[in-house]
Amino acid sequence: MRKLFIFLLTFTYLFANEDGLKLLKDDKKEYRKLDKESILKKYDYSKNSWIGTINLDASVSTTHPFDKSKDDNYSKQASIGFTQSLFESGGIWSKIDNAKSTFDYDLLSWENENSELLLSIYSTLLEIKKLKYQQFQNRIKYENKDIELIIKKIQYEAGKSDIIELNNAVMSKNIAYRDVISVENSLKQKELELAKYTDLKYENIEILDFKPISKEDFLEKNFSLLKEDARVAILNSSYKIDRSKYLPKLTLNANARYSNTKDDFNNMLSDTRKEDSQSTASLNFSMPLFDYNMSSKLQESKIEVLKQQTYLNDLKSDMESDFEQILTKIDTYEKISKSIDDNIKLYEDLIKANRVSNQAGMTASYDLEILENSKKINEYDLLINDINILQEYSKLYFKIRG
Repeated sequence: MRKLFIFLLTFTYLFANEDGLKLLKDDKKEYRKLDKESILKKYDYSKNSWIGTINLDASVSTTHPFDKSKDDNYSKQASIGFTQSLFESGGIWSKIDNAKSTFDYDLLSWENENSELLLSIYSTLLEIKKLKYQQFQNRIKYENKDIELIIKKIQYEAGKSDIIELNNAVMSKNIAYRDVISVENSLKQKELELAKYTDLKYENIEILDFKPISKEDFLEKNFSLLKEDARVAILNSSYKIDRSKYLPKLTLNANARYSNTKDDFNNMLSDTRKEDSQSTASLNFSMPLFDYNMSSKLQESKIEVLKQQTYLNDLKSDMESDFEQILTKIDTYEKISKSIDDNIKLYEDLIKANRVSNQAGMTASYDLEILENSKKINEYDLLINDINILQEYSKLYFKIRG
């Protein structure tokens, strides 16, 4: 395939990474960065969620008996404790794996959203470029229709054409003019659409054509497949976590406590005797002996894993089919380009022959002008078809991880 270039500035960086976000408006750019920070913080928390917490508790209280013969009592107490799961029959490692798989999924989703944003920009740029070509092309078509109308007028006045042919020529010219106006309006709409994503003008952004992508790379780096594969890992680790709940568990408990009671508030506050302090430590072993719903719960978790794996395999088949369909379209467009190339060569031969006959006074200058305009129209058809090929390649490129 011959190299295609749209000379607008270069995306020399990968579209889905943070460098690609430089194209976005400041608010969109900031939102994407904050979204990633949120994913990273979520992972930092979740991967260590199995680690126990140290708890501090302190209180000061008073007891006032209704029996007036008894004195008020004042008490203070403080404690610090720590509980840590040491062994959960694989449950701890499964929680860490689950956190990592969830992080992988969230990060892939973030990159995929970036890629979709940049695809919107890229697609809009291609549409703008295509409309610019169509704008030039329609103006040439309008010129041809104007020439055809002039010829029909001459033929009608000479009695060589009837009013119906003249009227058709007038209507054709009007339709060509409406096409010019329609493309100009569409171009303005696309420029406004681009402004939703970036402050850059389309003239200041360059897009180069893509290198061909192999089916293996497309499937191996495909965002959708990578995300669903991460979902398999999430569900599989969730199943192992559920299973560990019905297996032996060992927990460490440690606690230090101080308490003191006095009938005088000031004495109670100032008393810090060590005799009032104590500490405890224990290892606790636990295991559910019977749970009526255990089998159903574990079977449900396992089925979810199998369902997701089956969905992933089915999605892979769909992606293979999409890949082949896009390549078929690209092949069709390349064949169209070959046909247009042949037409251009034909027009070049006709123009040469007509220019000779025109100089000899054998043909009208209008004929030569129509042929030259028709050649330009085909040249724009070729450029437009090149963009059609880029649009198909973009459907592959923006679906894969850079």
